[in-house]
Amino acid sequence: MTSFFNISVNVIKSLWFILLTIFVVFVGLFPIKLFAQETISKTTLHKNTVLSTHVLFLEYSHSPTSYILLGKTPYSSSQRAGVGFISPYSIKIFGTNFNLSARLHPIISYTYSKRDEGGRLDNVQGWSLDPLGFSSITHFNKSVKLRNTFYGGLSYMSNIFPTDKGRKLNFNFELQTTIEQALGENYVVCFGAAYHHISNAQTGKQNPGIDSIYLLLRLSYLIE
Repeated sequence: MTSFFNISVNVIKSLWFILLTIFVVFVGLFPIKLFAQETISKTTLHKNTVLSTHVLFLEYSHSPTSYILLGKTPYSSSQRAGVGFISPYSIKIFGTNFNLSARLHPIISYTYSKRDEGGRLDNVQGWSLDPLGFSSITHFNKSVKLRNTFYGGLSYMSNIFPTDKGRKLNFNFELQTTIEQALGENYVVCFGAAYHHISNAQTGKQNPGIDSIYLLLRLSYLIE
């Protein structure tokens, strides 16, 4: 009876995260097409007058080690590249305008401690797709601003990760804060930090997720 109950719980969790994934991908991949439709209410989805152009960006981020918070895997470090965009369209949540954003992160190197092999260090590569991003800005002056962003998405690794009972496909979310400095009319350089969590969300036999603090550098281009 207990075994049947555990299987049922795992099935329900798996279905829930599959539905969540479909929703995240749908929202992230189709926002621009939806914004063009006149049926969307202008009171809930509008063009942010503060950010009137699309922003394309390239970034690099590095985490020297992992921290035990939600995850359970220590001694992990990683390097990522990234490309993405920030839309001028925004959603107002609790009185704050959040611009929609999305990004693709090739994972250059992810070194982690395999807890099921006595802590042996292993290395994988992969990629992350973060189609669901919400970004807000606070201006210090005309050329300097603070940006806070939340990202959620999927990561696919080259091997089962981070234990032999984990999964190749994982879920991740990230909270980041950056300082942005304008360089002329079209370029912006950014530096900051981010908290990042990755795990399989209980869809694998084991779920020893990893928490990382990333230092990041970003170059953005404003499309007129």
